[in-house]
Amino acid sequence: MKKGKGIYIFIFVLSLVLIYYANAGNLPKWFIFDEKSALKEWQEKVFKNKVLYSVEEGLKDGYLSARSDQACSGLFYRIGFSPKTLPMISWQWKVVKFPEKKGSGMATEKSGWIEKDDYAARVYVIFPSLNFRRTKSIEYIWDEHLPEGTVMTSPYFKNIKLIVVESGAGNMDQWVFERRNIYEDYKKAFGKAPFGNVGAIALMTDTDNTLSTAEALYKDIKVGYKDE
Repeated sequence: MKKGKGIYIFIFVLSLVLIYYANAGNLPKWFIFDEKSALKEWQEKVFKNKVLYSVEEGLKDGYLSARSDQACSGLFYRIGFSPKTLPMISWQWKVVKFPEKKGSGMATEKSGWIEKDDYAARVYVIFPSLNFRRTKSIEYIWDEHLPEGTVMTSPYFKNIKLIVVESGAGNMDQWVFERRNIYEDYKKAFGKAPFGNVGAIALMTDTDNTLSTAEALYKDIKVGYKDE
């Protein structure tokens, strides 16, 4: 296990404690990446080298591009709302290139999956707490090998639960729509209902463990609305 990354992720989660009282603002929040200023409200956290996140201006059907070259950095957006009353999040993503992993990447420590904790595309929902030991996060991932529906614990922080919502290369280079019930996913991952509000969402494409490259696109992120 690379302790450095684990520590940085721990600090990242800890820093989000500061957003516990984030204002809800106008909900649902819908992110349309059609101009460069679309990233103005997002903040970046660099763990190891910077992933190139960019928005091309003027596209009618805009998107956020993420290109990682042996890098690990994420974008996060502060937002506060109750996951019980407004439980839904949806987005579209496209994988252009997966990290170069050896083996199956199955979620067993024996197989060395900790060293394979790189993913083409991730979407985080973070539940900060004033007690940093209680800060928790759901991490939706698109992995090339792990079966869809897999739920596992991060090798770096026990309160980060990974949920595989898209698997394999079958839909590679295609836009895939995802729609998740945060409240129900939290209960499935942690075995009980959330203790507090959502405090942030985050995106990350990373390849620092595999020392390879990956590329993914994100668009039409909508968060904080009721199931229909």
